[in-house]
Amino acid sequence: MDNLADIKEIWQEMVNKLTPEIGAEAIDLWIRPIKPLFVEGDTLKIEVPDSIIYNTVKQRYEEKITSLLASLTGKELKLNYSMSLAPSEPVPMPLPQQEAPSSSAALPANYLSFNPNYTFESFIMGASNRFAFASAESVAKTPGQNNPFFIYSAPGLGKTHLLHAIAHGIFKNNPSARIIYTASENFVNEYIDAVRGKAEGAEQFRNKYRKLDCLLLDDIQFLVDKDRSEEEFFYTFNSLFESKKQIVVTSDRPPRELALGQRLISRFLSGVVADIKIPDFETRVAILRQKRDQHKYEIPDDVITFIAENVKKNIRELEGCLITVGNFCTNMRIQPSIDAVKEIIKDHISDPEHEDKKVAIELIKNVVADKYSIEMKDFNSKKRSENIAFPRQVAMYLAGELTDLSLNDIGDAFGRDHATVIYAKNKISQMVQTDPYFNETLNQIITKIKTVNNQG
Repeated sequence: MDNLADIKEIWQEMVNKLTPEIGAEAIDLWIRPIKPLFVEGDTLKIEVPDSIIYNTVKQRYEEKITSLLASLTGKELKLNYSMSLAPSEPVPMPLPQQEAPSSSAALPANYLSFNPNYTFESFIMGASNRFAFASAESVAKTPGQNNPFFIYSAPGLGKTHLLHAIAHGIFKNNPSARIIYTASENFVNEYIDAVRGKAEGAEQFRNKYRKLDCLLLDDIQFLVDKDRSEEEFFYTFNSLFESKKQIVVTSDRPPRELALGQRLISRFLSGVVADIKIPDFETRVAILRQKRDQHKYEIPDDVITFIAENVKKNIRELEGCLITVGNFCTNMRIQPSIDAVKEIIKDHISDPEHEDKKVAIELIKNVVADKYSIEMKDFNSKKRSENIAFPRQVAMYLAGELTDLSLNDIGDAFGRDHATVIYAKNKISQMVQTDPYFNETLNQIITKIKTVNNQG
């Protein structure tokens, strides 16, 4: 199993078994560019050529891949991704648009672990992200002064890109800087292994994280309900903060909406907080043109404009559509046209005539009340019995998911404060992740709400 030839052989066998499940086109587009590198313990290290393939494989195919590998090897393997810096060259090239550190300065071990494509130069700035971008540049130039730096947005809008860009910016001025980028989920897992004695031990874990020049923690919302890991992060935060070392945190929601301890939230609010909104049309066009040039696709501007007009909510999805169109047209040897592209990305295009209208909170209450056989007045009553409280929490959660109302507005609609809404959102979110039966029930409620709403 530790032999590279064996790994390649097993990986190829996995690819063969995966092909009937996801189709040859998906295999060619997303799986074949991946290189298996080596196995270490229960981890298989693989190399991916770019962030698009990484994101797609992790979200869509990782579970299938690990399941097939387990059936082939009899061993539960985790996937550890690394980014290919220069696929055509055996020696890593300097990072794009950055000065390579002088040869006299030894490169830290983690220098090349940051995505070379995620730099400030490659980040497209627009009205939706201008403040977050400017703040990130400032942090990179003078780490420790704007501390902590908290970035929040919906998934796929560029938070991780800015984290890596900050690392590259700091390295540019200080090649020996000690920087770690990690997802909070990895932080939790590493801490669990440490305190169980499976890794380096709790003391070495603390030394690793508390002696940094910069900690970049992605998706801190995953610390919710993990009390010991949250406490460990709190002490790590304090240690770095008091030493005037830089801390950068990202989340899918603002600090006040995180169900974390108040002392940690107050520390986030003491620094710079920036959000990233959905990019406007001009920014989407600029992103697509940049990616087109990067991948050397022959895609005309009218097609770029068409994609930008129809894929609006997520930069990751926007880039994925471009990659799909570019690869499809290249492999099928067809000229990109709006008619062809309309078919290729049809699953990403919303029909304006069938786009969801804004959902009224009263409709949500009506559907939930009908499902759980309660009366409308129960939502605002002081009753706390489970048969009333639970449907109320479901309705609060759905109000957060299906409307643009703030937490305070949702709370007002139910006669509750925003802390109660946060509790409801987190409780129902947890059930969605752990209870398949409830998840199915919730999806049925959402479908009914949208159906009634669009008929109205």
